[in-house]
Amino acid sequence: MLEKSEFLVRRSIAEILLYRIKYFSPAWFGMVMGTGISGAILIDYPFGAEWLRDIGIAFWAFATGLLILFCIMTMLRHILFPGAFKQVLFHPMQSMFLGCIPMGLSSVIADTIGIFGKRAVWPCYILWWIDLALSLSCAWLLVFVGFVRHSRKQPEGLNAVILLPVVTLVVNSSTGSIILEELPENWRPHMIVMTTLVWGNGEILAYAFTCVYAWRLLTGNMPAREMMISCFLPIGPLGQGAYGFLLNSQNLQNYLVKHGYPMLSQVPVFKYVGIIVAVVMVGFATFWLFCAVAGCLYCRPKIFGITWWGLTFPVGTYAVATNQLGIALNADAFRVISCVVGTTVVVVSFALVIATFYFSVIKDDIFRNFATEMEQMYPKQEALSNKTDDLGESTIEKFC
Repeated sequence: MLEKSEFLVRRSIAEILLYRIKYFSPAWFGMVMGTGISGAILIDYPFGAEWLRDIGIAFWAFATGLLILFCIMTMLRHILFPGAFKQVLFHPMQSMFLGCIPMGLSSVIADTIGIFGKRAVWPCYILWWIDLALSLSCAWLLVFVGFVRHSRKQPEGLNAVILLPVVTLVVNSSTGSIILEELPENWRPHMIVMTTLVWGNGEILAYAFTCVYAWRLLTGNMPAREMMISCFLPIGPLGQGAYGFLLNSQNLQNYLVKHGYPMLSQVPVFKYVGIIVAVVMVGFATFWLFCAVAGCLYCRPKIFGITWWGLTFPVGTYAVATNQLGIALNADAFRVISCVVGTTVVVVSFALVIATFYFSVIKDDIFRNFATEMEQMYPKQEALSNKTDDLGESTIEKFC
């Protein structure tokens, strides 16, 4: 009797794990992005203190652990359920969240450089190239798949999540600019060129997609209540773009001054251009921040989902951009704005961690929502359902 009850307990645990692996959405990497940007805010807090930096390091460690865990679950999902990746790739909504994977990695890399500096520069440099390959795959391949396979004939089918694949390049560019500051001098020219090219590619695509999203709002009104959090996403390419452009222009300025253009130290042209462009982008981001907050107050979302993490990273990029502007202009006004916005992001991230734990570990609402969404798109589940059920049974038997 004891052996039978122990078998049932093990079987139950195995079933729970397999269920969560089978319905593990790439949107979970938004949690890595949110905790990573919270760590970045605290590590480089405008009016910082050592204890704030320690909390930021804790956020970085948590984000790194989540990244490793989610990568393992993603690999297990595609190994145990081979048809799952194809279904996600051709899903007009879930495929967009694949962009969260390289952005989560970028967040962890940026925090690592902020904490360890030169001691971590070479591992981060290698990871940056891997992240660049993933970002290009999202920004080019996913967008092309959307052109040929995804059907969005009604304005309501367009949401701000279409920005997720292309903003990966903007995030990758700013992370590369952070790494560049720690590289040896002779390694910097190619990084300046690469980060600038990647920034331009990602930012122009993001502006094009933002125009499409603005058209959708004009013709189809605000998104549905359950998608209202996505209104924060347009802030991301603007906030991160402003931050990245400031870093890129400053790096170019410093490099040219050291290599044959000393007159630029008297008239820092590139620094001024970077500040002007960044101020314009932050101003545009402020408009979208207002629209997002007003939209959520007008039509408050009631059902919690993993997509709520889409609030933290875009607003967090706004905080780091205003902080960088405060440093560049030596202006306390921008630092105060960064403090207010950044503190809000950190508090919201902490609350979302608790909510995510409750709705994914204690309950399984997040996984059920993803399962429902996939079943609506693929009602027959093609060959995935039958094969995975058989595979799940055999796997459980092996575990038990």
